Amino acid sequence: MPKFLFPVLLLVLTFTACNTPSHKASAEAPQSLADVPTDTTPAFTTTVLQTDLASPRKEMKGTIDGVNLTINYGSPAVKGRSLWGTLIPFGKVWRTGANEATRVTIDQAITIGGQTLPAGTYSLFSVPGASEWELIFNSTADQWGAYEYDETKDVLRIKAQPQLVENSIENLEFTIARGSLVLSWEKLRLPVAISKA
Repeated sequence: MPKFLFPVLLLVLTFTACNTPSHKASAEAPQSLADVPTDTTPAFTTTVLQTDLASPRKEMKGTIDGVNLTINYGSPAVKGRSLWGTLIPFGKVWRTGANEATRVTIDQAITIGGQTLPAGTYSLFSVPGASEWELIFNSTADQWGAYEYDETKDVLRIKAQPQLVENSIENLEFTIARGSLVLSWEKLRLPVAISKA
């Protein structure tokens, strides 16, 4: 081999080695668009705690702005019934679920509806309305329905605006989306923005 070709060959081999991805790097790289991470990973999980009930008891756990949130609720079904303003009357306190009152647990203080709610466990009640709802966080966490609801135990009341959508959801659900806690049932969605206080 001519002497002047040896440095050229050495340079080519060095360049090739430096620009060849390692096995580890290539194994971690996405192999297709299906492997590319997206921001659609759910911010919550829902577990059915009691399946033998007509309105199964469920628990939704998730995180919003670093705050761990747990909602324990009875999940009634529509069953072809007319809900808003009939089965669920407007202007009256509702347990916001079925059977036992819905319970909300937060591990840090949050800002919700422009107000601060301290860390703790609360029962969640609501007063539905055609164009506006009132959500109530009550200090008596364990109670059956709204039969013994005592407004003197209320810790916080906030306003929320319901949204009507085309797609109907058969069973009442609590989810997390875009930094909000969302109540969904039938064609109604009730999002409430939450952030760490």
